[in-house]
Amino acid sequence: MRTARDIEHVLDRYGDAVWRACLLYLPPSDAEDVFQDTFLKYALHDKAFHDGNHTKAWLLRVAINACKDVLKAARQRNSSVEELVEAGREGALGVADDEAAHRLAEVTDALNALGDPPKTQLYLALYEGYSAREIAEMTGMPEGTVYSWISRGKKKLREVLT
Repeated sequence: MRTARDIEHVLDRYGDAVWRACLLYLPPSDAEDVFQDTFLKYALHDKAFHDGNHTKAWLLRVAINACKDVLKAARQRNSSVEELVEAGREGALGVADDEAAHRLAEVTDALNALGDPPKTQLYLALYEGYSAREIAEMTGMPEGTVYSWISRGKKKLREVLT
Protein backbone atom coordinates (compact mmCIF):
# COMPACT_ATOMS: atom_id res chain seq x y z
CA MET A 1 0.00 0.00 0.00
CA ARG A 2 1.29 3.44 -0.88
CA THR A 3 1.78 6.35 1.48
CA ALA A 4 -0.61 9.30 1.51
CA ARG A 5 2.24 11.55 0.41
CA ASP A 6 2.99 9.36 -2.62
CA ILE A 7 -0.68 9.25 -3.60
CA GLU A 8 -1.01 13.01 -3.24
CA HIS A 9 2.11 13.56 -5.38
CA VAL A 10 0.83 11.27 -8.16
CA LEU A 11 -2.64 12.83 -8.00
CA ASP A 12 -1.15 16.33 -8.32
CA ARG A 13 1.12 15.29 -11.17
CA TYR A 14 -1.20 13.08 -13.26
CA GLY A 15 -4.71 13.86 -12.03
CA ASP A 16 -5.53 16.29 -14.85
CA ALA A 17 -4.48 13.81 -17.55
CA VAL A 18 -6.55 11.02 -16.00
CA TRP A 19 -9.54 13.35 -15.59
CA ARG A 20 -9.37 14.43 -19.26
CA ALA A 21 -9.19 10.81 -20.37
CA CYS A 22 -12.24 9.95 -18.27
CA LEU A 23 -14.21 12.91 -19.69
CA LEU A 24 -13.34 11.84 -23.22
CA TYR A 25 -15.37 8.68 -22.66
CA LEU A 26 -17.95 9.49 -19.98
CA PRO A 27 -20.21 12.21 -18.57
CA PRO A 28 -18.78 14.00 -15.50
CA SER A 29 -20.69 11.98 -12.88
CA ASP A 30 -19.45 8.65 -14.26
CA ALA A 31 -16.01 10.10 -15.01
CA GLU A 32 -15.68 11.13 -11.37
CA ASP A 33 -16.38 7.57 -10.21
CA VAL A 34 -13.81 6.12 -12.62
CA PHE A 35 -11.28 8.81 -11.64
CA GLN A 36 -11.64 7.93 -7.96
CA ASP A 37 -11.50 4.19 -8.63
CA THR A 38 -8.35 4.64 -10.70
CA PHE A 39 -6.50 6.38 -7.88
CA LEU A 40 -7.84 3.88 -5.35
CA LYS A 41 -6.37 1.08 -7.49
CA TYR A 42 -3.10 3.02 -7.59
CA ALA A 43 -3.12 3.37 -3.79
CA LEU A 44 -3.60 -0.38 -3.39
CA HIS A 45 -1.13 -1.35 -6.15
CA ASP A 46 1.99 -2.66 -4.42
CA LYS A 47 4.46 -2.85 -7.27
CA ALA A 48 6.84 0.02 -7.95
CA PHE A 49 7.00 1.74 -11.32
CA HIS A 50 10.25 2.42 -13.18
CA ASP A 51 9.58 6.13 -13.52
CA GLY A 52 6.87 8.77 -13.84
CA ASN A 53 6.08 7.85 -17.44
CA HIS A 54 5.26 4.29 -16.42
CA THR A 55 3.08 5.58 -13.60
CA LYS A 56 1.16 7.89 -15.92
CA ALA A 57 0.79 5.18 -18.56
CA TRP A 58 -0.53 2.73 -15.96
CA LEU A 59 -3.02 5.26 -14.60
CA LEU A 60 -4.31 6.14 -18.08
CA ARG A 61 -4.63 2.48 -19.07
CA VAL A 62 -6.57 1.66 -15.89
CA ALA A 63 -8.84 4.70 -16.35
CA ILE A 64 -9.54 4.04 -20.04
CA ASN A 65 -10.29 0.38 -19.39
CA ALA A 66 -12.64 1.33 -16.56
CA CYS A 67 -14.39 3.87 -18.82
CA LYS A 68 -14.88 1.18 -21.45
CA ASP A 69 -16.34 -1.11 -18.79
CA VAL A 70 -18.84 1.60 -17.80
CA LEU A 71 -19.83 2.06 -21.45
CA LYS A 72 -20.27 -1.70 -21.90
CA ALA A 73 -22.47 -1.85 -18.82
CA ALA A 74 -24.52 1.08 -20.15
CA ARG A 75 -25.02 -0.71 -23.47
CA GLN A 76 -26.12 -3.82 -21.65
CA ARG A 77 -28.70 -1.73 -19.79
CA ASN A 78 -29.91 -0.48 -23.19
CA SER A 79 -28.66 3.02 -22.48
CA SER A 80 -27.66 5.14 -25.45
CA VAL A 81 -23.91 5.57 -25.73
CA GLU A 82 -24.56 8.70 -27.76
CA GLU A 83 -26.41 10.19 -24.78
CA LEU A 84 -23.47 9.37 -22.51
CA VAL A 85 -20.99 10.95 -24.91
CA GLU A 86 -23.16 14.06 -25.34
CA ALA A 87 -23.58 14.44 -21.58
CA GLY A 88 -19.82 14.10 -21.13
CA ARG A 89 -19.11 16.68 -23.82
CA GLU A 90 -21.56 19.17 -22.33
CA GLY A 91 -20.19 18.66 -18.83
CA ALA A 92 -16.57 18.95 -19.93
CA LEU A 93 -17.14 22.11 -21.92
CA GLY A 94 -19.39 24.02 -19.57
CA VAL A 95 -20.55 26.98 -21.63
CA ALA A 96 -20.65 26.22 -25.35
CA ASP A 97 -20.83 29.84 -26.56
CA ASP A 98 -17.11 30.34 -26.90
CA GLU A 99 -15.59 29.58 -30.33
CA ALA A 100 -12.77 27.53 -28.81
CA ALA A 101 -15.26 25.44 -26.84
CA HIS A 102 -17.26 24.89 -30.03
CA ARG A 103 -14.17 23.73 -31.92
CA LEU A 104 -13.17 21.47 -29.03
CA ALA A 105 -16.66 19.98 -29.10
CA GLU A 106 -16.29 19.28 -32.83
CA VAL A 107 -12.94 17.60 -32.35
CA THR A 108 -14.21 15.59 -29.37
CA ASP A 109 -17.28 14.46 -31.31
CA ALA A 110 -15.12 13.48 -34.27
CA LEU A 111 -12.72 11.59 -32.01
CA ASN A 112 -15.59 9.79 -30.28
CA ALA A 113 -17.10 8.87 -33.65
CA LEU A 114 -13.93 7.01 -34.61
CA GLY A 115 -14.47 4.13 -32.24
CA ASP A 116 -11.68 2.16 -30.68
CA PRO A 117 -9.17 1.71 -32.17
CA PRO A 118 -7.98 4.36 -33.15
CA LYS A 119 -9.63 6.56 -30.49
CA THR A 120 -7.40 5.45 -27.62
CA GLN A 121 -4.22 5.58 -29.70
CA LEU A 122 -5.03 9.07 -31.02
CA TYR A 123 -5.95 10.36 -27.57
CA LEU A 124 -2.70 9.09 -26.06
CA ALA A 125 -0.64 10.49 -28.94
CA LEU A 126 -2.33 13.86 -29.50
CA TYR A 127 -3.63 14.80 -26.05
CA GLU A 128 -1.09 13.13 -23.79
CA GLY A 129 1.98 13.31 -26.03
CA TYR A 130 2.98 9.64 -25.93
CA SER A 131 5.12 8.16 -28.69
CA ALA A 132 3.96 5.17 -30.71
CA ARG A 133 6.47 3.00 -28.84
CA GLU A 134 5.05 4.07 -25.47
CA ILE A 135 1.49 3.51 -26.67
CA ALA A 136 2.48 0.06 -27.94
CA GLU A 137 3.85 -0.81 -24.51
CA MET A 138 0.69 0.47 -22.81
CA THR A 139 -1.79 -1.27 -25.09
CA GLY A 140 0.15 -4.44 -25.89
CA MET A 141 -0.08 -3.74 -29.64
CA PRO A 142 2.90 -3.94 -31.99
CA GLU A 143 4.47 -0.53 -32.58
CA GLY A 144 3.74 -0.68 -36.32
CA THR A 145 0.06 -1.30 -35.61
CA VAL A 146 -0.04 1.74 -33.34
CA TYR A 147 1.51 3.87 -36.10
CA SER A 148 -1.12 2.57 -38.52
CA TRP A 149 -4.03 3.32 -36.18
CA ILE A 150 -2.72 6.82 -35.45
CA SER A 151 -2.30 7.50 -39.17
CA ARG A 152 -5.75 6.16 -40.05
CA GLY A 153 -7.31 8.04 -37.17
CA LYS A 154 -5.71 11.35 -38.17
CA LYS A 155 -6.88 10.85 -41.75
CA LYS A 156 -10.45 10.18 -40.61
CA LEU A 157 -10.38 13.18 -38.27
CA ARG A 158 -9.22 15.42 -41.12
CA GLU A 159 -12.03 14.13 -43.35
CA VAL A 160 -14.65 14.76 -40.68
CA LEU A 161 -13.34 18.16 -39.60
CA THR A 162 -12.78 19.68 -43.07
